[in-house]
Amino acid sequence: MKSLSVLSKYLFLAFGLLLICGCGRGQDVIPPEPSSTPLRVTMIYPSDCVGSAAYCDAFHIGVRTAEGELGITLTEVNGMENDPAATEMLIRDAAQNSELVLTAGYQMGDVLARVAPEFPDVKFAIFDVVLDIPNVASVNYKSNEGSFLVGAIAGLKSESSKIGYIGGADVPLLQEFEAGYVAGIHAVNPEAKITIEYISKDATGFGQPEKAKELALAQYAGGVDVIYVAAGGSGQGVLEAAQEQQKFIIWVDSNGNHLAPGIVLTSMTKEIPTSVQRIIGETAEGNFMAGIRYFGIADGGVNYAVDEHNQPLLSDDIIATVESLKAKIIAGEIVVPDTISLPRE
Repeated sequence: MKSLSVLSKYLFLAFGLLLICGCGRGQDVIPPEPSSTPLRVTMIYPSDCVGSAAYCDAFHIGVRTAEGELGITLTEVNGMENDPAATEMLIRDAAQNSELVLTAGYQMGDVLARVAPEFPDVKFAIFDVVLDIPNVASVNYKSNEGSFLVGAIAGLKSESSKIGYIGGADVPLLQEFEAGYVAGIHAVNPEAKITIEYISKDATGFGQPEKAKELALAQYAGGVDVIYVAAGGSGQGVLEAAQEQQKFIIWVDSNGNHLAPGIVLTSMTKEIPTSVQRIIGETAEGNFMAGIRYFGIADGGVNYAVDEHNQPLLSDDIIATVESLKAKIIAGEIVVPDTISLPRE
């Protein structure tokens, strides 16, 4: 009986606790929600480029969309592309105050490679740079594939068979654009003459619209009727030249068809905003994935843009030809080069 009375006592106490807790019969027990704070994210741009370059604007759109949809705490910082030491200090400061640090551009690669290993508990993501570091997500686009498609459009649309390319900096990343573009032109117009020019040997070429305009005007004067520009903020200079001469320009990184309807032939688009949101979302969910990733035509990472602003410029035959080439790339029947052939034409 002693054991029974002890058991009764415990049962009575347990029943009393249930009543006090309000967890009686017929009421669900709701566990307390775990406390959570917004993910702290810093976006470090390669320079003061938001608002002047399609490239940086695409990242700005991506982080701002993530801020609105995911409720992250966002800080945006302008890097100093001509001062690696100062940029390194900015990344170190961000690493001490953020859980995820994003940056982009080939000029940021060496700096991040020095800083990221010092902060193993911080997650980093860099775009358009191949870095194999345990806490870095390295997101890259097959820009050569997208450039191949717009090159085919240029080759089909050009009446003079004189076609131009202006890059911001003569570096491997921009040479990938060149290689794909030239291959796309020659796929449909083997006799085309292609003029290749770079504004600078380094990142200063992304902020020289006056020089870009000068190069573009000279190309147009020489008979070129389509110029593909991959030059960040310098692209504005090429756009001005195209408008003045009423010749075609192909925009890059984001859809710029609306910038000058009838003048912008098409745009080589990279799904930067979507990629940025994906990285931030994965991190917020605890699913951050370090490592090197590539996004190309097959998974929608790159493409060419057709909308109401440029559709009248592209005939059904042009679209059909480009779509056929696109299908062959996806099927592996066409392998687009990502390195240039020297000497250039």
